[in-house]
Amino acid sequence: MKKSMNNAWITVVAVCIAGMFTSVSVAADWPHWRGPDYNGISQETAIDPAVLKDGIKPVWEAEIGVGFSSISVSQGKAYAMGNVDKNADVVFCFDADTGKEIWTHKYPEPLAPKYYDGGSSATPTVAEGRVYTISKSGKIFCLNAATGDVIWQKQVESKPPTWGFAGSAVVQGDLVIFNVGAAGLALNKVNGSVVWDNGDGLAGYSSAVPYAAQDGRQCIVMFGQNQVFGLDTATGKLLWQSEWITQHDVNASDPIIQGDYVFVASGYNRGCGLIKVEGSTTTKVYDTKAMRSQLSGPVLINGYLYGIDENQLVCLDFMTGDVKWKEKQIGKGSLTAANGKLIVLSDKGVLSIADASPKAFEPISSAQILNGKCWVMPVLANGKIYTKNADGHMVCIDISGKQSASSSSTSSEWPQFRGPNRDGKSTEIGLLKKWPDAGPKMLWSAKGLGTGFSTVSIAGDTIYTTGMVDKKGVLFALDMNGKPKWERTYGDEWARSSAGVRGTPTIDGDRVYIISGLGEVFCYDAKTGEPKWTVDAFTEFGGKYGSWGIAESPLIDGNNIVCTPGGSKATMVALNKMTGATVWTCLVEDEKSSYCSPILIERGSNKIIVTMTDNYVLGVDATTGKLLWKDSEKEQFGGENKAINPVSPIYHHGKVYVTSGYDDGGAMLALSEDGTSFTRQWVDETLDNHHGGVVLVDGHIYGSNWNGNGDGSWICLDWNTGEVRYEDHWNNKGVITYADGMLYCYEEKSGNIALVKPTPEKFDVVSSFKVVLGDGKHWAHPVICGGVLYVRHGDVLMAYDIKEG
Repeated sequence: MKKSMNNAWITVVAVCIAGMFTSVSVAADWPHWRGPDYNGISQETAIDPAVLKDGIKPVWEAEIGVGFSSISVSQGKAYAMGNVDKNADVVFCFDADTGKEIWTHKYPEPLAPKYYDGGSSATPTVAEGRVYTISKSGKIFCLNAATGDVIWQKQVESKPPTWGFAGSAVVQGDLVIFNVGAAGLALNKVNGSVVWDNGDGLAGYSSAVPYAAQDGRQCIVMFGQNQVFGLDTATGKLLWQSEWITQHDVNASDPIIQGDYVFVASGYNRGCGLIKVEGSTTTKVYDTKAMRSQLSGPVLINGYLYGIDENQLVCLDFMTGDVKWKEKQIGKGSLTAANGKLIVLSDKGVLSIADASPKAFEPISSAQILNGKCWVMPVLANGKIYTKNADGHMVCIDISGKQSASSSSTSSEWPQFRGPNRDGKSTEIGLLKKWPDAGPKMLWSAKGLGTGFSTVSIAGDTIYTTGMVDKKGVLFALDMNGKPKWERTYGDEWARSSAGVRGTPTIDGDRVYIISGLGEVFCYDAKTGEPKWTVDAFTEFGGKYGSWGIAESPLIDGNNIVCTPGGSKATMVALNKMTGATVWTCLVEDEKSSYCSPILIERGSNKIIVTMTDNYVLGVDATTGKLLWKDSEKEQFGGENKAINPVSPIYHHGKVYVTSGYDDGGAMLALSEDGTSFTRQWVDETLDNHHGGVVLVDGHIYGSNWNGNGDGSWICLDWNTGEVRYEDHWNNKGVITYADGMLYCYEEKSGNIALVKPTPEKFDVVSSFKVVLGDGKHWAHPVICGGVLYVRHGDVLMAYDIKEG
């Protein structure tokens, strides 16, 4: 096993430790209270405010009982809680797209309507295949996320505060942390045993908020009965505290952390304050009544806070507390944010979307989506809003501007390399968890696709791929039965070392885009194959590549298509996707293209393209092309760098993971809150992935390593620490894809495909079969779409039925 090295964090800025989003174009889950980054902000951009208008119909609705718990969404499932019949809490699990009830877990719990409606308060937390909940009286459950079965349960000994426990579970490392007792309770997330307990006392009503201290230590901020305090996550040790006394001891709005500053707000005419933390010392920067947030916490965007002040929405300057504007129509509502937009739910059930601007609150669109008392935060996940009223009427509203994901046209799309989310993961459910002994049934095969390693893209009713025929590149369009619809020869292809096509087509609306192995960019009509435009980016920008040409799949960002010619005039280029005209260029001197397909992420208010050239990991502003940061791969690996980087980065909750084969390895980069700088968090030399890609599942990275190119093992790393959880040998290295709770591992030498449980304990093969058609290396990435597993091998494409039932 190779050495795993932890590098010290060198920045002094404390950053929020997050909880789901792999890239801007990925499926954006919301796995716990306040979202993936614990700040009330979604990282996705795929929303269309124009679809929100009066008369909009929910995609689905459900009755879940009385309460004020919010909703969590993870891996195609929505989790919610409510109190039914005034004497029991119920945890619900729904299909997030259709609303079909998957399971429920019911247990005794009084409604307890003390001066209000009563019912559940804390929100379910989903992590690593488990759901954690806590009731108002302190019943804690750890449930199997797939089945609802109880894994463990515990009754809190500490006395609940006046309105019961309300802080949601927060999972950090091996711990699940609750706002229980005087200053928090941490349990082992696997078995529920107590790891640390800060003693009896009345708890606050907020949830813990993770952050990193100046020395790199993992910490949490938590509201107590009469103070806000910082704790060491691992030990529960008190690091600092600041008095914050509120009428009725109600501190329910989660703190917000920005650098060395902690913002707190409480209702009952208490107000808000900004606290500066320096070591164990705290200083009040300001204390004002400008934002009295009783329930819903604010969001921080570009230096301004947007939140509820008793019965109105307000905007404050974060550093000064100065009020920028007030909006009285919201009442005691709640809000979230995404892509620079505020998503606000009034206390009367009107949902509004507005630009997050300190100038004014000017809704772009709004609609009445609920009636009754609406205090529950609207949750945005994968283009849908989930929320409920106090009586338990839950709605799912599609604001993506696309056809409902419950329809076959959307659920059956894989429009680009590494899938709809560009992370190697399918969002589909209802797939086989075990294959027949001979493997899944082959539905059809299509031959004559030429030489190469391109996988397929699927949009609408068409499958797209490329191949090299007589040294010319050909774009193929097939119907869903593998029959030809059309084909277009687009020009010369890579005919040298490992000859054949490399990049995978990208489908965007009515157009299909490809980048050839020689660096030309092509745009075609997706329906007819009619050429739209061509740009020889490699020649135009003085391109340079290594021994195996260009192996980049197009990235679409809004109106732009991004490519990396790696030239003397431009390292990276954005072209107008409709015309091919140059929008911006980014030059990093002497850098070549290095086979990597970039990803698009969002951090703070910035959209950032992340890729790897031959010597660096780059972060480029997606709007302007400005180079924001670069990390030297030679520095990562002690002066060694093979300059061969075919693996797309993956992004999750403020962190970027990159890996390269040829005995290099992987590195974790923690981004600043605005994404304009980074800290190298850890380096690992075990998972030096060749070009089969890696996936992130429940806090662990899965993939295969290089091992001299002739062999290779399958690896699991801990996302947060880089710790090697296993290094198991199975046939050979290869490609990995994820869908519906399972890994699909396709080894490159003999063509065996395994269905594997994603567990950090071992490489747990459930089923396997062998691909027997086609020839050459098994390098094309498998695609899972519409209940079908697509496998490209040489000039043959095979389709296997992997649907349940």
